Amino acid sequence: MEKMSLFIKIENYEDVLDLMTVIKGKVNDIKSTFSEIRQIKDEEDTKLEVWKKNMEVIEGKLGNVDRVLFEPED
Repeated sequence: MEKMSLFIKIENYEDVLDLMTVIKGKVNDIKSTFSEIRQIKDEEDTKLEVWKKNMEVIEGKLGNVDRVLFEPED
């Protein structure tokens, strides 16, 4: 990528530097928030997977109870 020069007035230079600092801070805040959201989502996914497995166990047990109660004995 070709480097291009950027010309700004000296009196605006400090304002631009201040704005760049603010923007970099906001980007870091967003990255931090995204990381926290990802962590929460991963925890939720783990809990949902446990709940799903528990539900499958319960369904299996209900199926066994159904068979015992409603199938004729030989």
